[in-house]
Amino acid sequence: MSLAKSDRAWMSGLAGEGLVTIGDPRLKVPVAAIDPPSEAHDLLDAMVTRLRSLNGAGLAAPQVGVSARAVIVEVRKTDVFPDRPETPLVEMINPVIVQRTPADVLGWEGCFSVPGIMGVVPRSFSVVVTFAGRDGTVVNQEFTGYAARVVQHEVDHLDGHEFVDRMRSMASLTTVQNYLDHRRDDPSWLTA
Repeated sequence: MSLAKSDRAWMSGLAGEGLVTIGDPRLKVPVAAIDPPSEAHDLLDAMVTRLRSLNGAGLAAPQVGVSARAVIVEVRKTDVFPDRPETPLVEMINPVIVQRTPADVLGWEGCFSVPGIMGVVPRSFSVVVTFAGRDGTVVNQEFTGYAARVVQHEVDHLDGHEFVDRMRSMASLTTVQNYLDHRRDDPSWLTA
């Protein structure tokens, strides 16, 4: 089975065209709800296209320079993350995490807005999210495991946080290449 290749520019520390990166004040401002949800259709289309071109797991509107509460999640296996469980496309308008388990599961995260860098972040194993779908229907959906991690990461962007804000320690901060060469297969990084 051939795995999708993770974005090589991101891996080497270069931001993709049009992506907002850490240090830009737009990533620190909580964004407003989209009303009505039908206003998000073109944005969602553009975000899906962009996420798939990057072979990422999730993307939030502020990362593409849009101050709006929209998130997409679509987890696929890649050469950098060959073992993560896949999740079909979920488009969320105005997502809010309404329930979560304790943030005690450690895992590696990277971000298109923090190119070339990864770190260990504690997240909840399970979250329940209320959001509107593309058709405007409001749903409550539970996400667990890796999908819950991605959802929390992306909703954080809507509230003005990057993954580095959630790290308990900067000791795990590393380049993507050093993660691949030295840390991906070392479980000691994922113990509290």
